[in-house]
Amino acid sequence: MKIMKITLGLCVLASLATAEDKSPSKVVRVVGTSEVKVVPDRAVIEVGVEKQDPSASVAKHAEDAAARRILTTLRASGVEEKDVQTTFLSLQPQSYTKKGVRISYFVAAQTMTITVRDLPKLDTLLEALIKAGGNRIDSIGYETSDLRKYRDQARDLAVKAAQEKAGALAKALGQEIGKAQSIEEVPESVAMANTRLYGYANEDKLRTVAPSIAVGQKSISASVMVSFELN
Repeated sequence: MKIMKITLGLCVLASLATAEDKSPSKVVRVVGTSEVKVVPDRAVIEVGVEKQDPSASVAKHAEDAAARRILTTLRASGVEEKDVQTTFLSLQPQSYTKKGVRISYFVAAQTMTITVRDLPKLDTLLEALIKAGGNRIDSIGYETSDLRKYRDQARDLAVKAAQEKAGALAKALGQEIGKAQSIEEVPESVAMANTRLYGYANEDKLRTVAPSIAVGQKSISASVMVSFELN
């Protein structure tokens, strides 16, 4: 009987301890955000060539010839092979009706993604690519080669922002914050969009568009959720 009473007493104490563990902690939970502005040091452009002809073979050969000229121009401009990649290749039949007559032809297209590490030469390179046979500029995006460094900076600033915010909230209640109980990085939900330059291009049009291409700044942001003890 005594053994049963002792066992029952231990179970009650264990239940009380568990209940205490599940009791809500006095915490203040905040989200800290930060943004670091960086001047990009390289660009990623998508340049394409598109040719059409009633003959699939002729269209493809014309596209291939233009693509080879573009590759030659890139090498002559100092762009390394590792920075050039064919990312789209297509040969498709097309047709339309004109005055009741159905006209069929083939379209051969290729797109190359090029990393330009010497930004001052970007405008000159684009002109050279158009002269070589490129007739599409599909996009341009700017990057920084030291992204990890700036992401770390943004994350550190986000943690400091969270701490300052939590301290301000606690102070408004006449209290203070203690040690951090948890911290979690909030994933970025919106990626930075590239500048889009859709459409056909020619040498005269490029001279008009090129001066309006500006590097600007790239925003690198970070967000963290932190829970602090509330004293």
